[in-house]
Amino acid sequence: MISSTILLIHPPADNPIYPSWDAAVLAGSLSDDGFCPIHYDANLDFCRYLFSKKKYAFDLNRFTGNDFFDPAFFLGCKQKLTACLALAAHGRSPSGAKGADTPFRLPGEPGLEQSFEKGLERKFDRDDPGAVVFMISSLDQAVAAQAMVHFIKSRYPGVKVLGLTRMNPDLFNLHGVDHLVWNKGPKDLARLKRLLGREAGVKMDTQEISPDFSGMEMGHYLTPARVMQIYPLFFKNPVLLSDFLEEQVCSLGIQGFVFAKETTDACSLTNMCRHLAHWFSIKQPQVYFSLQVGTQDPGDQNNLSDLFSSGLRLIHWEGETRSGISEKILWEASKLGIWNHLTYPDLFGEKGGQDPNTQPNAKFIVNNPNIVHSFNDTGQVPLQKLIQKSVWRARVLGLMDYAKVQPLPGIPFWNFLDAPGWLLVYLSQFSRKSLACLRADMENDSIICLGSQMEFVYQSPGELAPGILDEICKMVEAGGSVDLTHVRYNLERAFLIGYAVENGVIIGNSSLKHPRSVFIERLKQMTGVDFTHFVERGYTSVRPEYRSLGVGAKLLGGLTKRANGHKIFSIISEQNVATQKIAIRNNTKKILTYFSEKLNKEMGIWMPEEMIDTSVVDKREMMKGNDERG
Repeated sequence: MISSTILLIHPPADNPIYPSWDAAVLAGSLSDDGFCPIHYDANLDFCRYLFSKKKYAFDLNRFTGNDFFDPAFFLGCKQKLTACLALAAHGRSPSGAKGADTPFRLPGEPGLEQSFEKGLERKFDRDDPGAVVFMISSLDQAVAAQAMVHFIKSRYPGVKVLGLTRMNPDLFNLHGVDHLVWNKGPKDLARLKRLLGREAGVKMDTQEISPDFSGMEMGHYLTPARVMQIYPLFFKNPVLLSDFLEEQVCSLGIQGFVFAKETTDACSLTNMCRHLAHWFSIKQPQVYFSLQVGTQDPGDQNNLSDLFSSGLRLIHWEGETRSGISEKILWEASKLGIWNHLTYPDLFGEKGGQDPNTQPNAKFIVNNPNIVHSFNDTGQVPLQKLIQKSVWRARVLGLMDYAKVQPLPGIPFWNFLDAPGWLLVYLSQFSRKSLACLRADMENDSIICLGSQMEFVYQSPGELAPGILDEICKMVEAGGSVDLTHVRYNLERAFLIGYAVENGVIIGNSSLKHPRSVFIERLKQMTGVDFTHFVERGYTSVRPEYRSLGVGAKLLGGLTKRANGHKIFSIISEQNVATQKIAIRNNTKKILTYFSEKLNKEMGIWMPEEMIDTSVVDKREMMKGNDERG
């Protein structure tokens, strides 16, 4: 029989955001069965060790203070941390596959055993554990665990060493461990307990287990707010779940929860919210949270408002290959201020393929950053690790409608908030809209805030600087809502062109153009209204990253003010709700509708309210009456 003291180890290299859920569950289970679990977060010790060295010197305390919410500060620190974590895993074989048995080293640095040796010695000298269990969730952690196993077996040969992994053990070797258990649920935890030497017939009942986070270094994780990752469906009883969550808030000062689901759980938003409903009714209002759910059965969108009021700030939508998601639920969540993060396996197709027919979700996701605020391809190398590589731009930009126009500087800042805990904590201080506007300019080591320095220019075609008209034509083409046959011809002869610029890039444009006579005649035949002396407001295009920032509305308002006595009309598809909303905000009304055989869809004719004269109104009413009679 081994000693009842069991040392639970969370090895490097992992993002040091919150304590290990698996360690807490195992600690709670062992405590109930007479064991004495103790914790050692070697991942935190690893970070402390690295950032104490001159090469990577950094004050970790600043990461847990208000500096965390300075995007420029966070960017610099996160780059250091990412580099350290990547280098720590550099020693394993390129594939990280089975058979890798390399020392835990940084290039140019001595073995990193010293980052955990003292910590292990303290634990063994003080607590004399009879067994050690490693919590391994990634191949990178397996590298560090191997070095720690070697140290323990050589220094304390009588200690039993086990591993609890969320990965298939066939993917890697962990030499020296007595047992390696693939953790897929309660049955595997029961097996682990049997291996630790208790009764052979031990049975696990998750209703009786309360994960135990006591003894963990809650105040030392790299966030200014205490957050915790929880798997709600682990609790079969919603009331016990509620009691557990409130206990974490009261006893450990938890301010936010990252509610996750197991990969085997087909958990929809409806199911997750039903399971958490009791907690919603008793929770403290200042506690915020995120939800990881499947894309199936998104539930009633009317419930989103209540969820946001309860503290929901982030939804992690986890899709399956070829499964879709309701665009309507994404829109509603975004309008409320909820951040939508989408993940799909093989999002961009095998080997980065860009065929939207094989991956129907990819094109929609990358072209709607105003409702899909961040995303990840779980079947490929995480996009965050490819930030500065051409493959990232090839996969993402290759699917963008605006790929042919001048690219925006930098990349979205959310790429650096590459863990749900960090993203959630940021959303506790930043609105969804303000965080989505942040971009990281890697070349200048700075942060760009979209919409903060926009300039609006109104010129005749002859006044445009070289290259501007070419870029505007590309913008109109990218918008995809008009026939491109006469775009350049019409713009070269336009009455006035308006465009918005920021950071040297055109971000939106519109124009007042002189309609071609054949078009005027065709409109007259279809509507009975003569628009001969009107100018047409059209060719409006706004980059997706700037939608909801008022660019289109300001351009249309500026053009209307500068019409110099000309009456204005615009043609808007009945399906183009977004443009219609912009028109309405600019006091523009729909006066007529007609069916375009050329476009095969219903179109609306809109005019600024103050320009609608009696003849047009009479014609509109007359046509309306004819429609009603016939």
